[in-house]
Amino acid sequence: MIGVQRFLHSCLLGFVFLFLPSVRAEEIVLHTIHLPPHIIDSAELSPPANFEDAEDVYGFDVDILRAAYATQGVKVRIELTPWKRIMRDVEAGLVLGAVSCRRLPVREKFALYSTPLSHSANAFVTRRSFLDGYATTLAILNKFHVSAVNGWAQTSILESAKIPFASVSGLEQGIKLILRRNKDIFMTERDSAMFAAKRMGVMDQLSFYDVAGVGADYYAVCFSKKYPDAEKWRDVLNKGLKELDESGKRDEIFKRYGISSELN
Repeated sequence: MIGVQRFLHSCLLGFVFLFLPSVRAEEIVLHTIHLPPHIIDSAELSPPANFEDAEDVYGFDVDILRAAYATQGVKVRIELTPWKRIMRDVEAGLVLGAVSCRRLPVREKFALYSTPLSHSANAFVTRRSFLDGYATTLAILNKFHVSAVNGWAQTSILESAKIPFASVSGLEQGIKLILRRNKDIFMTERDSAMFAAKRMGVMDQLSFYDVAGVGADYYAVCFSKKYPDAEKWRDVLNKGLKELDESGKRDEIFKRYGISSELN
């Protein structure tokens, strides 16, 4: 009799659990690189003291990404991987996608893009007031000594315009060359350069000029066209991003990093 009761009890529990809604959030994995302030590896740059909830990878693109997916009950695990490998794996369909991607013609054949997570203007970084009174177009660069970060979008812009430039390894090197007067203009992404300058304590020594006639860089998630359900996860993210905008949460995240959500 006891055995029968236990059996019936087990069947009843199984029936109840079968129809209980799942409370476990779905999880996806996206890949990225250290690209402050969009994406920051905490092993390279520890979060500020007031960022108690920062994870191993943070930054305003990552925070916006996680917040958007969270509105849809989805968790995101971020893995740091070399960029060339990420793009190769996205193209082959070995990974779901990458954050953050700029929309480039070479990627159109293998990538689906979300709506942008963030954007930033291209800028000329100089010693204080160096270009005051000039029209800050690409044409003026022919008069000065110019540098840009090797492999970044600005090198392609300069090459297309046939403007000579020196390659630097990163933001800090580019800024140091400006301050030491070895170079006149450092063309780079505005928000990243400002973030680096604040960390270096040299903001008051620099001026930042948005480049006239050159569009902004938009940063999104690119999903592999060959990966299962890639279109679904793109659409889920877009829905979450729309909810962040409606609630004002995206602006709150930008303000936390001292970044304006507007393109000036």
